[in-house]
Amino acid sequence: MKAKMPQYEYINLDSGWSDTCDRYGRWTYRQDLFPSGLKALADHCAKNGQKLGVYILPGIRQDAAEANLPIRGVSVCRLGDLCKQKKEGNAFKGATYMPDEHNGHVQAYYDSIAALFNEWGIGYVKVDGCGPNKDIQHPAPDTRKDLDMMHKAFARYHIWMELSWYLDPKYMDDWAALANGARVYTDIESYSARTMTSSHRVFQRMAPASMWTRLPQGFYVDLDVVLVGMTVEGRGCIDGLDNDDIRISYISFWALVSSVFCIGSDPRRIPDKYLSLLNHPAILEIHQSGIMAQPVGSGNAWVNRKQVWWKRLSAHRLCVGLFNAHVYPFMLGISHEVKVSFDSLGITEADIKDAWTGKHLGTFTGSFAAMLRPGQCQILLLTTR
Repeated sequence: MKAKMPQYEYINLDSGWSDTCDRYGRWTYRQDLFPSGLKALADHCAKNGQKLGVYILPGIRQDAAEANLPIRGVSVCRLGDLCKQKKEGNAFKGATYMPDEHNGHVQAYYDSIAALFNEWGIGYVKVDGCGPNKDIQHPAPDTRKDLDMMHKAFARYHIWMELSWYLDPKYMDDWAALANGARVYTDIESYSARTMTSSHRVFQRMAPASMWTRLPQGFYVDLDVVLVGMTVEGRGCIDGLDNDDIRISYISFWALVSSVFCIGSDPRRIPDKYLSLLNHPAILEIHQSGIMAQPVGSGNAWVNRKQVWWKRLSAHRLCVGLFNAHVYPFMLGISHEVKVSFDSLGITEADIKDAWTGKHLGTFTGSFAAMLRPGQCQILLLTTR
């Protein structure tokens, strides 16, 4: 992993890592998958300069509550006493209970989970099933009180806390106070038996991303996993994307909005040409600015096929993304000229370089335009005087 993708920091385990709890009701690993334990795995990651991440849900595990297990360090009550009303604790029914009241005993439970994860060497926690969310099919209860307690517990050990999924931007300020980042839309996977996603699902992210442009510094949107170049032995590339124009646009948009950048495949199997896209130094620099881009005009790709997004990197340096979003669920559209007017950026003239190719395009006054194929983009670095 480190050799293939040297700047990527975390290696995260998704939901299948745990199917039970320990004697204090805390999430614990599957012995069949991790016979040496997670500390051994985290230590191995640390030798490569990386951190291990895990997946959990808010609330008190139902198996722990039903068994009325003790809370580590608490003698006056047990886990079953904290959730006698048995209210669902997250969007996935049957997994956790919401505490009847959020008191010091509940905080002690979350503190004990954080302490255990710290002992193992965990550096990242994805907390799924959070709410209020905007998923009509999978509505989540309001988990903000639990998340506040979890954040206090994990922050003590500098563990990154990521919220999921499709969270309601109406509560943006709350999410920013409760975590480091949040999923802002549904899964990007198409759940097809043949491929992982589609070109349409990539550009579908633009509209929800446009609702999060007033993010405070230090909090990041999560547009879901980057599946570019996902390859399976015997089947080849199964990412489901129509062509490399789409793949470059996929990576470019995630970099522009500084989305949490998670690779959903084995980097040892990703072809070198796609690894070079995922490791592109100029694009990673744009991403690592940590600044959320904003659209010029509507950020809804179905209403406005000629998407322009931009962000200021420094006093005299801007990044602008031009996207031809003329993409349908089962086909591509047509070419368009996509134009950015400089007055929408608050400038009049700029020296422009193509971020992907490194080519100097010249000095332009008033505007810049490019003819782009359907699904194609051009990422520009502008220097002003």
